[in-house]
Formats: sequence, structure tokens, C-alpha cells
Amino acid sequence: MSKIDRIMTIGLVIFWLVVLVLILFCVLIREYLYFKNYISELEKRNQKLETELAAREKRLRDMRASDDDRFNYFNAVFAAMKDGIVVFKDDGALVLANRAARAFLHIDKHIFFKSDKSSYGAFYGLVSDVCREAFESATERRVEFQEGDRIFEVSALLIPDRYQKGICLGVMAVVIDVTEARRLEARRKEFVSNVSHEFRTPMTLISGYAEMLRMWDEVTKEERTKALDVIEQETKRLKKLVSELLTLSRLDRQEGQERNLPFVDVEAVIEQILWSLEDMANKRRVELVSDVEVDYPILRANEQFFYQMLLNLIENGIKYNREQGLVKVWARSDGNVLRITVSDSGMGIEEKHQERIFDRFYRIDEDRNSRHGGNGIGLSIVSSVVEQMRGRIQVESRPGEGSEFKIELPLNGGTLGG
Repeated sequence: MSKIDRIMTIGLVIFWLVVLVLILFCVLIREYLYFKNYISELEKRNQKLETELAAREKRLRDMRASDDDRFNYFNAVFAAMKDGIVVFKDDGALVLANRAARAFLHIDKHIFFKSDKSSYGAFYGLVSDVCREAFESATERRVEFQEGDRIFEVSALLIPDRYQKGICLGVMAVVIDVTEARRLEARRKEFVSNVSHEFRTPMTLISGYAEMLRMWDEVTKEERTKALDVIEQETKRLKKLVSELLTLSRLDRQEGQERNLPFVDVEAVIEQILWSLEDMANKRRVELVSDVEVDYPILRANEQFFYQMLLNLIENGIKYNREQGLVKVWARSDGNVLRITVSDSGMGIEEKHQERIFDRFYRIDEDRNSRHGGNGIGLSIVSSVVEQMRGRIQVESRPGEGSEFKIELPLNGGTLGG
């Protein structure tokens, strides 16, 4: 091969090598640009994913915080509920019990998720049995249980599974202390019975004597006079009863509602009451005495109720006194508390009656036609007025030695000490 051929061959090889290098360079540039774009896209996707992940994390944190808040509220409400809540699993094991339930049933945390009830009292056993019966019968159950002087109502309710229809997870028992409700219901029934009795007696007398007066010409003048006197007396008795019932109703409606009450001249009210009862006291030969040293103005109150309260006490002191007896009204104030005492030298009150004399229609003398003519409402009005004025009243009495009613009323919007 000639020298020229060798040069051409070498040149051709170099040419193709250069071409190959250029091709490889172009391929590398293209791949580089492709991967660069691909990496850029990946970075954009990664950034987008990071943004979405951060947003999801924030939503999760918000949801977790919201759930924590709801859980805290749930726990707070669950613990603060006055009614007892008890939850049993389908196998009878205790799952949840709030503070009230643990107190009612006398249980502690060691019984949770256990079905053993042998070491607990009859009340827990009853609740457990009622829940088991409700679960087995797939129906709600409700019973009452008395423990000591308290009455409880137990309602057993099924707990359905939210995600599986027809599946029951367990039973929830609601334990409610209905002692006060039952006591009020009993008092309401007693009140209705007493009111009916109080109205029936005078109305029967009025009706009977009115029928007798229809035979005007067939009865003597003395009988007609007696009939009219009885009708008048019983009518006054009915009017007084209605008036006292209306006073009680007003006291119940206005309890805690009156604001910015006017000042009451305590000494003037007492003197007015003593003056109005002077004839009654003279007829019964009872002396009325007052010892009142109270500045004015000092007491804010409903003057009508305050008047009625003292009137009832002083009038009772006259009614249930002995001849040549004494009723004394004493009042003093230290600037914070007004103290009023109404004492008498009458027949006194036995200790067994002293706790109940302020109950409505309660009377020491069971004879509704006794000469004193009381209906058992007067002292309940006194107690209601004192309660409305945020005060307190107590009685000290011994049979045959008289009675002393002591009233303490807070002044200047204050409260009484222990």
C-alpha cells in the first residue's frame, strides 16, 4: 500500500472516529438533557408531594387536636354528670363507669373489664343483672332500687355497633338518683290531699247549713242565727285559706327573681302588726311587747312578704298562748345581719314536731276543727319568706314553757355564716 493510501486510510479512520465521538457526544448531551428534565420533573413532583404531605400532616394534627378536645370535653362531661353511667360488654365485664356511678354503686377501678361482682354490693349486682337481662332479651329494662334512704332509677339501654348492623356491643345503664323527685311527688300528693280536705270541711258545713236555711220557716230563729254564723265563719276560713295559698304561690313564683327591692322600715312594720293584732290579744288576755332597735334604711325586702311573715309568727304567739300570757318581739342589727325574735309564753312545741312545723299543712293539733282554727300554712309562709330573703329560722321550745322563733336575715346583699 502506498503512502498516500495509508494516509487516506488513517484520515478515514480518524474521520469516522470523530464522527463516532460527535455521535456519542450528541447522545450524551441528549441523555443529559433528558435526565436533567426528568430530575427537574421529579423535583417538582417531590416538592408537590412534600407540600401535599405537609398539608395532610397539618390536617391530621388538626384532626388529632380536635379529637383530643372532643375527648377532653367528653371526659369532663362524663365525669361531671350527676347521673351514673355504666357500660358493660356483651360478656358482662364492666367497661366504663363515671364518677357518679362509682359513688352510687360503691365500685373502684379494679373491677374494670372483669365480670366478677361477688365483692360488690347488692346495688351493683342489681345493675349488672338488669343489663344482662336487657342484653339477652334485646329490649330496654327499667327498675327502681332503694338503698338506705335513697331511691335510684336504673335504665338499661342496648349499645348497637355502628358498623355492623344487628350487632350489639353491650349495654349502658343510666343510674339516676330520684330521691328528691319522689319526695316532691309525695309532697305534691300530700299537698293536694290536704288542700282538698281543708276545702271539703268548710264547704260541707256551708252546704249543710245553706240547705237548712232553705227551710227558713221551719227552723227557729236561734237555728237560723247559728246557721248564718257558721256560714260566715267558714266563709272567712275559706277566704283566709285561699289568700294563704295565693301567697305561697307568689313566693314560689318570685323566688330569686326580685331585684332592687325597696327599703323596709322594720320598726314601723312591727308596730303596725302589733296595733292590728291588739284587739285579738285583748280578747285572749295576752300582752304584746316590742323591743326593737333597728336603723332605717337597712333592710331591702318585699314589704308585703316581710309583713306577712311577722304577722303569722305574732298571731300564732297569741293563738297558742295562755291567758295572761306574753308575746314579745325583739329586733337588733349589727350592720350585716338583722336578727328578729318572736317569743311567747304559750303551750310550747314538742321536740318531735319542731322539725316539721314549717311543712305545708303540717299541724300539731290533728283536729281540723280545733278552736285555734289553723290550717298549717302560716309557718310554711314564714319559712318560704325567710328562704327567699336568704335567711334562716330556728325554733326553741319546750312544752308548757312557750316558744321562741329566731330569724336571721343578711343585709347589704351579703350571706349568713355557717
